[in-house]
Amino acid sequence: MEKVVWLMILCTLCACQGETNGSQGENFVENVNKVNEDIQDDSDALQFFENPKQPLTPNFEFFPSGSIYPKGWILNMMRQDLQEGLVGALAHLYPGIQADDLYNTARRGGMEDIPEMGDLVLTGADWEKSIMWWNAETIGNWWDGFVRHAFLTQDSEAIEQSHAIVNNLLQSQGEDGYLGIYKPNLRYQHEGSNGELWAQTTAFRTLLAYYEFTQMEAVLAAVEKAMSVTMEAYGEEGRNPFYLKNAFGGVTHGLMLTDVCETLYRITKKNVYQEYATYLYRAFSTYSINRSFNDLRYPYLMEKDSLFEGHAVHTYEHIRALVQAYYSTGYPELGQAYQNMLAKLETCLLPSGAGHGNEWISKLEAHPEHTASEYCSMLELRNSYGSILQKTGDVQFADRAEKLTYNAMLGARNSTGTAISYSKADNCYIMDGKHHEDGETRDDPRYKYSPTHSEPAVCCTPNYGRNLSYFVEQMWMKAPDGIAAVMYGPTLLSTEIDGKEVSIEQRTNYPMSDQVTFVVKLNSPTTFTLHIRKPAWTKAIQSDANWTEAADGFYSLQREWQDGEEVSVYFENEVQIQSTRNQEAYLQRGPLVYAYEIPHQEESIKKYTYRDFEDYYCFPTTQLFEEMALSKAAKFNWKTDEDAESFHKGEVFLECTITKSQRKAETLKLVPMGKTILRRVSFPLL
Repeated sequence: MEKVVWLMILCTLCACQGETNGSQGENFVENVNKVNEDIQDDSDALQFFENPKQPLTPNFEFFPSGSIYPKGWILNMMRQDLQEGLVGALAHLYPGIQADDLYNTARRGGMEDIPEMGDLVLTGADWEKSIMWWNAETIGNWWDGFVRHAFLTQDSEAIEQSHAIVNNLLQSQGEDGYLGIYKPNLRYQHEGSNGELWAQTTAFRTLLAYYEFTQMEAVLAAVEKAMSVTMEAYGEEGRNPFYLKNAFGGVTHGLMLTDVCETLYRITKKNVYQEYATYLYRAFSTYSINRSFNDLRYPYLMEKDSLFEGHAVHTYEHIRALVQAYYSTGYPELGQAYQNMLAKLETCLLPSGAGHGNEWISKLEAHPEHTASEYCSMLELRNSYGSILQKTGDVQFADRAEKLTYNAMLGARNSTGTAISYSKADNCYIMDGKHHEDGETRDDPRYKYSPTHSEPAVCCTPNYGRNLSYFVEQMWMKAPDGIAAVMYGPTLLSTEIDGKEVSIEQRTNYPMSDQVTFVVKLNSPTTFTLHIRKPAWTKAIQSDANWTEAADGFYSLQREWQDGEEVSVYFENEVQIQSTRNQEAYLQRGPLVYAYEIPHQEESIKKYTYRDFEDYYCFPTTQLFEEMALSKAAKFNWKTDEDAESFHKGEVFLECTITKSQRKAETLKLVPMGKTILRRVSFPLL
C-alpha cells in the first residue's frame, strides 16, 4: 500500500479513536498500554554487577547448525511444511514479506514509513504509532525458519531462495557496518519505543544459521561488524537501549540479541559477546517504563511470591537472557533470581507442557480450559528450556522440551501444515474466533486456524517455521568427554572427535515408539562416551549394552566405537495419571499426553488466492465430552507404532475406561493431543 494512503488511514483512525474497534481483541490494549508516567530506576538494586565475576561452566555445548539433520517422520513433516505448508508459502500469503524491503530500500525514518500491516485494524493508540519497526519480526523470524528448513531438508529451490535473502541483507550493510531497519536520522537515537535491537536479532539469527550451513566467512564478518556498531552505540560507554520515554513490545524483544551473542561466542570464543549479553540484561533490569513487557527484570524476580503478569512471549524468551547472565557471571543474586523464576514458572504450566498466555499471563495460574497458550509463547519457552538444559545439564528441562514440542506445539498445527492456531487451550471445545469462559464469550481473532493470522499479527506463523528446525538442533549436545543424546527423535548427528569424523543416527519413531537404536558411522575406531537421558516418565531402560547409570539422570557408555555399531535402548513407560491445577487429571504415557478427540466440522471464513490456503473455524459435532470423568481405578491398553512415516498417520492410541453421562462407564480410545484439533485433555477424577 502506498505510504500516502497509509498516512491518510492513520490520520482518519486517530481522529476516530474511541469509535473504532481494533482487530487485536477486546483485552489487548488494556494490557499493552501499562506505561508509567515516570521511568523506574533500579540502579541501586543492581550494584552486585560490579563484583568480580566467577563464571559457571556449562554442562554441555550446542553443536553448530548443520551438524544435526532430521530423519524419519520429522524430516517428512518439515518437507511437508516447506513444500506444501505455510513455511514455504507464507511469503506468498502475506504480501508484507516480499513487498517490504525494510532492511534495505524501505528503511524507517519516521511515521511516514508505516509498514504493510496485513488485516490489522488500527485505532490510533500510542502502541500502534510505535510499530514502524513491524515486519522485522514477521520477516526476520520467517527468514530464520525458512533458511533452516531449506538446508535441513536439502531443498535446492529453497536453498537458492535462501541465498537471495542473505545476499540482499549483505548488500544493505553500510560502510560503517550498520545492518538494520532505520535510516541514519533514527539509528540508536530513539527517545521512545522502537525495534532497533529486535530487528537486528531476527536478521542476525538468520545470518548466523546461514553461515554455519555454508561456512561463508563474509556472512560471519558482516554480523560481527554490525554487532560492533551496536555494542558501541548501545553499551557501557553509549546509551542504555532501555532508557526510554515509553516502551512497547519491540524494545524489550530486543533483549533477545542475547541469542545472537551466545551464538557468536560459540562460533568465535570471543568473550566480548558474553559480556555484552550480560550488559543487556543489566541494562534491561535497570529501567522500567511499561510493566507489561518485563517480568524477567531482576527487581521483579526478587518479588518471589508474586505471579508473572506480563506479555507471555517476552516472559518466556527473556528466561534465556537471565540464565546467560547468571552463568557468565556466577553472581549468587542472579542464582536466586533464577530459582525465583522457576518457582513463578510452575504456576504457568499446562498439561500439554505449554506455558499459558493468550498474549498475557495476567497473574493467572494455568487452567486447561480458561488459559490458552500462544504459539510464539510455546516456541520461546521450549527454546529457553534448551538453553537451560545446555547450561545446567538438568534432565528435567529435556523432559519439558519434549513434552511441550510433541503435545502443545504439534497440537496447534493441522494435519497438513497449512494452518496453525494462534492461541489454543489444552481443553479446546470450539475454535470460533471467540474466547469462552464460564458461559461468557468475547471476540478474539486468535481462536481459529490460519496460515497468516493477519488480524492480530503475523508472528505465530513465521515462528512455526522455527519449531522443528530449532528442536532438532537441541536434541544432541557436546559433552566434555563425548556426545549426549539429550532428547529423542529421528535425527542424524555428524561431528568430529579428536579429528575423526563421527556420525550417530537416532533410528526411531519416538515418541510414537518406545525404542531408539543408535547407529554409529566412523572412518576409523574412535573412543568417546555416549550419554543418553533417562526421561522422568520412564520406569527403566532396557538395552543390549552395558550402560552406567549416573546420578544426574544420564546413562553413559564409554568405549572404543567401531564403524557400523548399533546400540538399542527400550524405554519402559507406563500410563501416568497426572494432576492439573484445576483439580482434574490427565493421562500421559512417555512424552505424549492423551486426549479425547472431539469430532468437528470446519467453516471456511477466508480464502487465499495462493493455492488452497484458507482461514477456518472448527465446531464440535457432539457434546458428549462435557460430562466425561476419569476413574482412579481405570485400566489402560495402549498401542505404539514403530513404522509410521507420519506423526498424524501413526496408529498410536490409549484405551481407558471413561465415565460418561449418567455415570455409565465406557472404554474410549484416546489419541496423542498433538494430533488433535478439538479435544478434551483433563477430566474430573472419580
